[in-house]
Amino acid sequence: MFGFLQALVIWLISAGALVGSVWALIDAAKYPTTAFTNAGKQSKTIWLVIMGVAALIAFVSMPPLPFGPNVFGFGGGGALGLLGIAAIAVVIYYFVDVRPKVRQNNYGSGGRGNRSNGGW
Repeated sequence: MFGFLQALVIWLISAGALVGSVWALIDAAKYPTTAFTNAGKQSKTIWLVIMGVAALIAFVSMPPLPFGPNVFGFGGGGALGLLGIAAIAVVIYYFVDVRPKVRQNNYGSGGRGNRSNGGW
């Protein structure tokens, strides 16, 4: 019983890491390159590579479900390994520090920046 709960918690943390890293990758891709440089952060390309590697690590480290067939991931040890923790830290850093500054400095077309588009 306790082993099942441990496996379930590890799986939930790993699934959260995977979802968060994919979300961060998609979120970083939607902003223009100038938003990253205006925010004083690394370039958009660097952040896309970092988030892509984090998503790949999170996917590869997905453990099997504690019940049923293993249809998700490669059956890794979970996101609490060294690389998994690094991927989680990068995703948290993106959402806490980079994303708010990039959103604030998004003056490109199609984005929701601070300026008013006027008109309709």
